[in-house]
Amino acid sequence: MSSTAGYSQTELRTLQYAVNSYAYSTSLEQFYRQCNEQDPEQYMVKQPDNTRLHSLLQLQLQLDVEQFISYVNANPKFQQRVPDDITLTDCTNHAGYQRILDRYELELFALEIATPVKVSKQSPESQRKQNQQLKVKQAAELLERSKAVAMVSIVDRNSLSTLEQANFLHPEYKGRYIYKVDQGWRNIPSRYMGMQSYLTDQQFAASPKNWLLLLDQHNQFIQVFSEANAKTYLNLLGKPEWHFDIQGNLQRR
Repeated sequence: MSSTAGYSQTELRTLQYAVNSYAYSTSLEQFYRQCNEQDPEQYMVKQPDNTRLHSLLQLQLQLDVEQFISYVNANPKFQQRVPDDITLTDCTNHAGYQRILDRYELELFALEIATPVKVSKQSPESQRKQNQQLKVKQAAELLERSKAVAMVSIVDRNSLSTLEQANFLHPEYKGRYIYKVDQGWRNIPSRYMGMQSYLTDQQFAASPKNWLLLLDQHNQFIQVFSEANAKTYLNLLGKPEWHFDIQGNLQRR
């Protein structure tokens, strides 16, 4: 509900018409209350009839007004596109009042003839929980396919001796930067590995230094995540099953 992903451009226009209509309705309602409190007999401002708006919200979006308000609050991008000259303050400004009223009617007409949209009725919290459950499910499926999972850091290959480079790296690997395996789960890959793509010095300086690798039975990359984007996977994996100590010796849990 807090995302506009999955809607076509036509449907997004329908949603914007609804948000604009609601904004005009709110402005007229606030203006009516203000003038009514000052002098209802002098200003004679009519209270807006929102029956048509409520009916169109139900017809075009399948939402009642409370659900629609929750949707608007959860989608600030729509509110940012509402015209910014719709506030009325002067109860004697009949031309300004009529201008806003006319615009309200035009937005309602646009909403009435627009393409209907089926908006999710889930609350933002419910949607977040559903999205998190989907992330966990997808992470579990990827981990199920992975024969080795490793936390690695990116290091300069020149920090290795010539013999170490020959032992660990493929002869055709020309990149300066490589993965150094620190700890992990399941099968144990080589201590040093070539990266899936070469990094320039500028890219290395700007990129995260710690990554999670998901590898198949041939130690080929299934997926690579920066540590910041790997929290769901790390939570599922728990404590590492093995690690390399400072001398480079393998230590099992």
